[in-house]
Amino acid sequence: MKTSALTILLLLWTSGGAAQWSGGIQVATLLDDNAFNNYLQIDDRLTEVSLQGAYDWETETSNLQLFYTATLDYFALLPSRSFQVHSSGLVFSHTADEDEQTLVNVGGTFTLRDNRDDFTIYDHSQVSLYGNLRSYFSDVLRVSAGYTFRSVWFSEWSELNYLEHTLFIQPAISLPTRTTFILQADLGFKGYTTPNPNDSGSDGPARRMGRSGTEVATPGVTQLSGSLRIGQGLAERTGLSLTASYQVSLAKESRYLSFEDGLLTDDEIFDDHYGYDGPLVSLMLTQILPADFRVRASGSLQERRYSNRPAFDLLGQPVASQRIDTRSVLSFSLEKSFPAFGLQASLAYDHIINSSNDEFYTYRNHAISLTLSLSH
Repeated sequence: MKTSALTILLLLWTSGGAAQWSGGIQVATLLDDNAFNNYLQIDDRLTEVSLQGAYDWETETSNLQLFYTATLDYFALLPSRSFQVHSSGLVFSHTADEDEQTLVNVGGTFTLRDNRDDFTIYDHSQVSLYGNLRSYFSDVLRVSAGYTFRSVWFSEWSELNYLEHTLFIQPAISLPTRTTFILQADLGFKGYTTPNPNDSGSDGPARRMGRSGTEVATPGVTQLSGSLRIGQGLAERTGLSLTASYQVSLAKESRYLSFEDGLLTDDEIFDDHYGYDGPLVSLMLTQILPADFRVRASGSLQERRYSNRPAFDLLGQPVASQRIDTRSVLSFSLEKSFPAFGLQASLAYDHIINSSNDEFYTYRNHAISLTLSLSH
């Protein structure tokens, strides 16, 4: 028999569980000298304001949370890129045994994104449902596993609507030597909800987003990824972690939109992880300084082999049957918390170098951000 969220809420309420409000605000500013991540090198200044509110019902073994988040991203030099996102949802957590070795989480979220006129292609609504389980089998071994479902539909172009299913499993081993091994395997499927006519488009790429288009390819991708993270405590306040991962598309058929000046793929519009295969390695050093300042320095190197995207020169002529990028990132951050005031501040710098056989996507990027978060 199915139990609704309202029934669970009433059970928690009548069982004497404590209820409380919580909330917060986060303000961030980002200076980015390449806001579109391409050779045009257009800079911008982004300000993001996020408001969060939640109401929790708690018992000794369970917690039910109803939450709402509103976020505004404002671009100073190109205001037409500005957008807002609203999310609300319900999360239920339950400890499945007396010694609190097994934790179950289930939840659902509804999200709405609203852009300005020039970027309404990104306007969409989304429903996410998920469930995961985490269990401690011993002091050394912890295993997590879960499933997520997403349904995304777009206000302007229904041909971009899609469903996504993802599964993951993550065993983690923590040794007395302060060494941690975390393995993770993910299997994801993204499929569009409408069929495509069998049609051919023009040969060149589209470098802009038009107002009308027709779908010309059967879409759908299944992707498998795996990662290994090794964390090592070097001293009382120093830690080092190394991560290696690889993702591969087991089956891939992109959705193409056809315009007068060429084809535009879903991968080029959204550039999500389903669009490419390849390895990634990263290294991170974390240091806790006096007064509980936290410093992080990290570097990563990734190869992205785009499954169904050829490479072009700046005139739109094909130069290779497959676009291949090499992306390196150097990041530094400084964080400080003030628990007595519920305040957290962070300053971060990122330097990105993307080398590609497609000249449009060969670029450098410098970004500096400052974030202040206040919660209670």
